[in-house]
Amino acid sequence: MTEQATRSIAINERIDTLDLLRGVAICSILLMNIPDMGGIWEITRPPYPATWNIDWIAYGVQRFLFEGSMRGLFTLLFGSGMLVMLRKTERDGMAAPMDVFVRRCIALMFLGLVQFLIFLWPGEILYNYGMTGFFILAFRKAKPKTLLIVALTLLTLFSVAGSTQAFGIKSQIESAAKAEKLVAQHKPLTKDQQEAIDAKKKMDERRNPSAQFIADEVKQRTHLVSLIGWSAKTWWEDNTGAAGVFGCFESFIFMLIGMALFRMRILTGERGLGFYVRLALIGYGIGIPLRIVSNLLQWKMALGFDFFTVMFGGLTYEPGRLLVTLGHVGLLCSLFKAGALGRAWPARALGRMALTTYSLQSILTSILFYGFGMLNRFGFAGLMATAIGIWVITGVFAVLWLRSHQQGPAEWVLRRIAYGRRADGPTALSGPDGTLATA
Repeated sequence: MTEQATRSIAINERIDTLDLLRGVAICSILLMNIPDMGGIWEITRPPYPATWNIDWIAYGVQRFLFEGSMRGLFTLLFGSGMLVMLRKTERDGMAAPMDVFVRRCIALMFLGLVQFLIFLWPGEILYNYGMTGFFILAFRKAKPKTLLIVALTLLTLFSVAGSTQAFGIKSQIESAAKAEKLVAQHKPLTKDQQEAIDAKKKMDERRNPSAQFIADEVKQRTHLVSLIGWSAKTWWEDNTGAAGVFGCFESFIFMLIGMALFRMRILTGERGLGFYVRLALIGYGIGIPLRIVSNLLQWKMALGFDFFTVMFGGLTYEPGRLLVTLGHVGLLCSLFKAGALGRAWPARALGRMALTTYSLQSILTSILFYGFGMLNRFGFAGLMATAIGIWVITGVFAVLWLRSHQQGPAEWVLRRIAYGRRADGPTALSGPDGTLATA
């Protein structure tokens, strides 16, 4: 076999693996989003107490295997995709790399606005990715070791900071208890005391929502004007202030890791089968038990606040989801390299059209839950089944579309903004965020 032929096979394998990982990630992200899309935003679980019924079983599988980890996988791939885009632009001289990069980030932020204003999905991640993209520029030429040291150091600090929220919640509950005694004594409250009572009330409402609370939420999201207001308000709360900083910081860490794994030829599927098997065993072997313990403690906490549970959850959440994410990478690459998935064309097609698929998910769920009035009509297992139905619809669309097009419509828009007219030429290498980069 000639050197050129060997190189060609390696490149094709790399493209297929990236598309597969991205396709699985974009589908599984819907499992995380659809409870908030089709249910009450404040409640992302079946009602307490936890029991062995189909809804709680579906919820357990979702929490242990997919929650956070599929967003983690998508973020890893996005980080590596930014690296691919910069490298390819520099090599082929299509345009000034930094100009392309900046326009791409701005375009993603704009598409994020479209998600919540037009498609009515305020939980979108595109704006976050566009914002965070600017910060990974400083590490575009860093070595894998540097990327991992920075990322894991930040992850450790992030986790320790997350565990300290237990102190804040404890203080808040104690302040609310003192304020409630003053109310019982008919004494006036300060602004801080009233805020403590309101915060505790909201916490209790999330844990055990009243029928009136649920009815008000459904009414708000089944009338167009109030629905748009709800979407805008929710998006603003999630993407500005402390919540916005938190989200970007979290994405930044995983993007750095994605860049390192790409440069280490892990995300491209170029390592041996044994490596990916070990990666899956280590990732799942440590990550899943951490997530099971954390979630079981949280479910046990249904009747009240527990300081240790909140601290343990904050400390282990990010390491746990990273390990499970790496387990997914190991499992999928192992199965693909062993030939157990065949060509995995539907998943790869979804991966090539990840941005279009993400938008279609928002459009289809908005039509179903808001347009057809099916909001809060499904149990948790029913929502998971609905997500699978959407997988089928978007998968068929992606396969049919790519028979006559090189990229999805959303990818074409993003690419046209980033690269300009020269983006319309031949394309071959698929970037991990769903766009195509010229080979």
